[in-house]
This record gives sequence, C-alpha cells and structure tokens, in this order.
Amino acid sequence: MNSKDASKLAAQVGRVIARRRKVCGMTQAMLAEKLGITQDSLSRMEKGVMAPKFSRLPEVAYFLDCRVADLFREASPESDDWAAAIAEELRDLSPDGRELVLNLVREIARALRKMQEGKQAMKGFDSSEGQA
Repeated sequence: MNSKDASKLAAQVGRVIARRRKVCGMTQAMLAEKLGITQDSLSRMEKGVMAPKFSRLPEVAYFLDCRVADLFREASPESDDWAAAIAEELRDLSPDGRELVLNLVREIARALRKMQEGKQAMKGFDSSEGQA
C-alpha cells in the first residue's frame, strides 16, 4: 500500500471513529480517557492525521460497540437515512429513554448478526455436503 492509499484509509477510519463515538454519546475526552491516550491524539486520529495502531483497534471497537471490521466501513447514504429516522424518533425522549432504546437496538442487532452468521455457516455446510 502506498502512502497516498494509507492516508486515505487513515482518514476513512478516523471519520468512522468520530461518527461512532458521537453515536455512542461520547466526547473525544471521554473516549481518549477510556483508551488511555490524550484527547489530542484521538483528535488527530479522527482527522486522519495519524492512524490508530493495529494493536489498539480491538480496544477502539470495544468502546465504540462495534467489530474491528466496522471501523473500516463508512456509512452509506441509505444507512445515514436510517440513522436520521432513528434519531428523529429519539429526539423527544429523556437521556435515560434514549440510552434504553440504544441498548435495546444493540441487543437486537447482535442477535440478528448471530442469526445471519448461523445462516451463512449453514449455507456453507449445505453446499459442501454433496462434495466428496
């Protein structure tokens, strides 16, 4: 990977970290503290000036309640539309109410991902059954 591609990737990952941090209701200071880094370092990551270390990615993903792979995917316009619709529904709720809904959505999404992963595994199993 050349330096231009690496810079683009760092910028993309930084945008994703910033967006997910905001969705989680965290400030830069809060996430930086959890990660044990300075707010300035996190700011530079989010701006794409520097990339997070690979060894730190699982920790970043953990605090942003996502998978490491999700840090490399920017939201599509369609997912932005879904996010905006959900945000509109949450607008009039109390902070506790919004947190409750967010936790419910996270649990439902985790369950659905597990179901999808199980279906994918079964498809692979079914297609390899007849081969010898």
